[in-house]
Amino acid sequence: MAAPPASLARLLTTWYESRKRDLPWRKTRDPYAIWVSEVMLQQTQVKTVLGYYERWMERFPTLTALATAEDADVLHAWQGLGYYSRARRLLSGARAVVERHGGELPRSPEALLALPGIGPYSAGAIASIAFGLPEPLVDGNVVRVLCRLFALRGDPAKAPLKAHLWQLARSLVPADRPSEFNQSLMELGATVCTPTSPRCPECPVAQQCRGLALGIERELPELAKRKAPTELRTAAAYVRRADAVLLRQLPADASRWAGLWVLPFAELSATESAPAGSARALTELGLKTNGGALLREARHTITRFRITLSVVAHTLSNPRHGAATFFTRREVEQLALPSIHAKLLKALW
Repeated sequence: MAAPPASLARLLTTWYESRKRDLPWRKTRDPYAIWVSEVMLQQTQVKTVLGYYERWMERFPTLTALATAEDADVLHAWQGLGYYSRARRLLSGARAVVERHGGELPRSPEALLALPGIGPYSAGAIASIAFGLPEPLVDGNVVRVLCRLFALRGDPAKAPLKAHLWQLARSLVPADRPSEFNQSLMELGATVCTPTSPRCPECPVAQQCRGLALGIERELPELAKRKAPTELRTAAAYVRRADAVLLRQLPADASRWAGLWVLPFAELSATESAPAGSARALTELGLKTNGGALLREARHTITRFRITLSVVAHTLSNPRHGAATFFTRREVEQLALPSIHAKLLKALW
């Protein structure tokens, strides 16, 4: 049987204080810095976030500094972290805070939730960690810990278990140490109660874990099986003019990489070759090509797509370059590009 909430909180926070990782965002109570870290950590490993977080805070040290930044500068600072919609939500949220709250994140969970880019998880993180309010938060790590601790069956991404997890998390948050408790749940899930190989002998609440007692801890949570990624073939045109390369900026409403600069590219049909597809990408920009030769291929995965990107060298037969622009290497370094395009350019230059 799981211990009463007070006992669980005491066990977890005691463990957390002695075992927590030394992370930069744990050395501040600045609501903005905590918000940035929590957004960066969504779908991204801590070791990847560390460098980005420190560089971000140097570049945009305050919420007002972020709110007044150019969109392109924000996307450039995010380059390589992926899921660029997170950066856009941070920016829109920061601008709303300046407009509605004078540049200071509000303490109220309701006011936080009313801001663009802040959902229940981020609101709970800011309220509990920055402001010390007894608000719950539920992320993937917390879901795993709670499902195992209380032997909860069902898909945690769907009702009614999803709602129950939030209610359970709220009932467990202590009034006196909500920050430490919420972070202990996340830390336990990240370092001990891991997805495939939980280290139960190291767990501070192993004796209270119903899932472990029933021998089903590795079966929980009962997540829906992920669908296999959809294979997608794409081709990009590599056009040089002296020491500059041709790029285009994707529109703000693009389904992928919105607002970023890319090599002109196109998705290929089942029978279309990479030279033909990359030539089509140029034609759509009002450019004509004399044909091209395959330079290299790269594979990358974005959400539910596994993408093969073929890069084809082209020479233009007309001088105008429509919606695309030539950039030198130094200029490219100041632009926001998807990591796959940035890596290919670096290899080809």
